[in-house]
Amino acid sequence: MDRQKGRLWEYCREKNYTVGHVFEEVGSGLNDNRVKLMQMMKLAENHKISRVIIEHKDRLIRFNKNILIKYFHSHNVTVEWVSEVLPQSFEAELVEDMLSIVAYFSAKIYGKRSSENRKNKKK
Repeated sequence: MDRQKGRLWEYCREKNYTVGHVFEEVGSGLNDNRVKLMQMMKLAENHKISRVIIEHKDRLIRFNKNILIKYFHSHNVTVEWVSEVLPQSFEAELVEDMLSIVAYFSAKIYGKRSSENRKNKKK
């Protein structure tokens, strides 16, 4: 995460962008209800940001990114990517998407199980 943040700071410095907000969030790109993403969208609604800089397209959201980009554009917010991910074959992209989905739901199951175990230990 620190290296990614450093690359983004360098990109903004090279473009002479003023950075007003920095959002760091470790979470699945499948989850469209992340706290930091919601904060960023609220800033866009309130016209407090004009640009969102992201390292890769799939860092913002894994699926339906075009809808989110249109949302930002409707609030006059430009979305920029520092680097483009090289195009993958259809099969490679499909495998990557399927692995993301499996990882997301596995984490939900394990998180729920862990929560139940902690609750049972308190009893």
